[in-house]
Amino acid sequence: MYSPVSDKVLHRIDQYLQKSSKYTFYDRIELLEESEPLFRDDPYAVRYGKTLAYLLRGISTPISPEDMLIGQVAERIPTEAEWQHAENMYRSWWAGKSDEELQREVLWFYSDGWLRCRPPWFYSFGHLALDWVVLIKEGLAGFHRRIEESRATHTDAERLQVLEGAALSHQAISAYILRYADAAEAAGRGQDADSLRHLSRGAPRTFREALQLLWLVTLVVQKVSGCGVLNYSRMDQYLLSLYRQDVSRGTLSQEEARALLQDFYLKNNEIMANTDHMSLDTTSTTQTLEVTFDDPNYIILGGLLSDGSSGVNELSYLMVQVAHDLKLKNPFVVVRYHDGIEDGFLRAVAHAMRDNATVILYNDDRMIPALRACHIEEPELYDYGFFGCNDPIIPAEEGGLRQLWLNLVRPLELALNQGDCPLAPGGQNRDPHVFPLRDRMTGLMTGNYYGIKTPPLADMNSMEDVLAAYRAQINYLMQEYRLGIEGDIRLEQEVNAGRLRIEDCFLQGTIRDAITWNNGGTKYHHFVVQGTGIGTVADALHAIDTLVFQEKSMTLNQLNQILLDNWEGHEALRQRVRRLPKYGNDIDAVDQYVAWASDAFVDAVAQQDQGKYLYGFYPTLSSDRDFTTMGKDVGATADGRRQRDPISENQSPAEGADISGVTALLNSVAKIRFERIAGGPLNLRLYPSAVSGEQGIDILTALLKTYLQKGGLQVQMNVVDHQTLRAAQKEPDKYRSLCVRVTGYSAFFTQMGPKAQEELIRRTEQAL
Repeated sequence: MYSPVSDKVLHRIDQYLQKSSKYTFYDRIELLEESEPLFRDDPYAVRYGKTLAYLLRGISTPISPEDMLIGQVAERIPTEAEWQHAENMYRSWWAGKSDEELQREVLWFYSDGWLRCRPPWFYSFGHLALDWVVLIKEGLAGFHRRIEESRATHTDAERLQVLEGAALSHQAISAYILRYADAAEAAGRGQDADSLRHLSRGAPRTFREALQLLWLVTLVVQKVSGCGVLNYSRMDQYLLSLYRQDVSRGTLSQEEARALLQDFYLKNNEIMANTDHMSLDTTSTTQTLEVTFDDPNYIILGGLLSDGSSGVNELSYLMVQVAHDLKLKNPFVVVRYHDGIEDGFLRAVAHAMRDNATVILYNDDRMIPALRACHIEEPELYDYGFFGCNDPIIPAEEGGLRQLWLNLVRPLELALNQGDCPLAPGGQNRDPHVFPLRDRMTGLMTGNYYGIKTPPLADMNSMEDVLAAYRAQINYLMQEYRLGIEGDIRLEQEVNAGRLRIEDCFLQGTIRDAITWNNGGTKYHHFVVQGTGIGTVADALHAIDTLVFQEKSMTLNQLNQILLDNWEGHEALRQRVRRLPKYGNDIDAVDQYVAWASDAFVDAVAQQDQGKYLYGFYPTLSSDRDFTTMGKDVGATADGRRQRDPISENQSPAEGADISGVTALLNSVAKIRFERIAGGPLNLRLYPSAVSGEQGIDILTALLKTYLQKGGLQVQMNVVDHQTLRAAQKEPDKYRSLCVRVTGYSAFFTQMGPKAQEELIRRTEQAL
């Protein structure tokens, strides 16, 4: 199955990896500046469509002789004066604006870096799956037709403006594809020119045309409009009929299909800047001028179909193979496992994962029940996918990511301090809600948080009392979050009315009802509530149980005072606590608390997911890389952690706690009731020698299958040793292609900042 990569492709990869991070799609910056005053007096949606048309008329249409699929943007390194000019323009859009002003202009945003390159009048949230099925089955004409049908049913001026803006946007994309047809003709590629002219309106007729249309729409949506982090959804399903048609006709061989997919995958990398978007300690990230400088796209493969049969097919194999061929960071391939999956396919997936391809596994047998509990209906339930860092999505039926990183360690310290914050005591008078506006907009729980007044420690006579106080605090935090965002959503209904964005042009319902997805145009709307620090919580609860209620070596008050003092004067005790059994070693006495804490979290989320709300909640166990950020706001914990140190990441144990091998680790994690959890990663780092050779692939396949059969949700891995990572730090030029899984995305190790590199190196190296 595994095929080598051609010299031409290897050369392209090498060129890409050596590209300076300063390369910029500067045409976009200049054209945005030119367009700003031209359509200022138009309604928002109309202005949006006219702006997109202006950009797509003005950008160049380069074609490389190496391209199998046509479509790229012209990049160059700006002069120092151009760089400063762009920075000044970006600042003019956002600098000095209050959070309240930002909320009225963009509703919410993922980070200041995400915000800076997107003007308020040409904004996009990204993080979603477009209706790729309609695009492939009907082409752009299918969306054009829907717009015209909707126009005939609406008379409201605002809705008609939305439809006009959408029509202008689709017309602009069609015209852009025709411009590329002319460029192909001029380059002597007449067959491509004919194909592009057809695709400017018609549906793809071949597998190659389908990939071509997917790519050109991606280029416009992501690189021009700034709608990044796309989920391509189940490509092995909606491309299968064209693939089989071409193979049966003899017009496409498997090797030709592989080459086309390699080109498609490569292009998903080449439009990115050479940096790691989460490494905020590197200038290549913080100073980029690119709107989607490192926004990974996702492909979903395999999984159950709505009739209960397996979706694994020959294209599933081929697309895993291509990820294995290239070993690049994009696209991020999510394979959906289910009971009874083909052994040969699972082995191919394990082989790719062993060789550090960007391939991960999710478990349908846990995800489908979890999403059903979140009120997702059939048949779309079976088409679930992911974008961003393990965030679930129903393709075409919901909009972009809205999230909350909920610090699960916080309710524990609130429970031990009657709702007070140890690092900033006495601040319990809040108005109007616990979650400040910026935290609600970015979804990151930072700063000082306070709870309700639970019983004093002297009245807590059992672990049940401690756990009850924890439940009371987490329930309160979730209730306050719901109250806060409901006010935000009411404001959005007012200020967001008529604010079309590019994603609204490619979703189910938004065109039919002429309502943007934010305001209710799609069937589903969710906040992803991401529980963070579950390992730290479990270890701390076990330590409290051991020291206070089992050994009775100290009172709860005495232990809490030691925590308030940050373990000062109690180093011997801290070291003893650190040696206590920990989550990740298959010890029921500890693991019971990770299961309990997970249930308490899901119960709190579910309690706020009842009622007639526009936005529901997905509970996930995920931290991305914000486990360090969240730890800075949390006092010392009973597991021996000092104040402001990182908390545990994602579903993993606390750093260095898993000392009994990978089987014990997986057994611990599988005790979480994942049929209630709608996403989140488990990061593994394996010794290469543990899975070497053909026997190593067999062992890894069996390990993955057993974990998922026991109820695990997700697994991703790096098979790389400590020595290799240290060598890459010392001689980065020799290790440019070293691609690693970070949380829910991949990065080239040498492009990561020092902090991210050290976090990866500190992950436990597991033997089998």
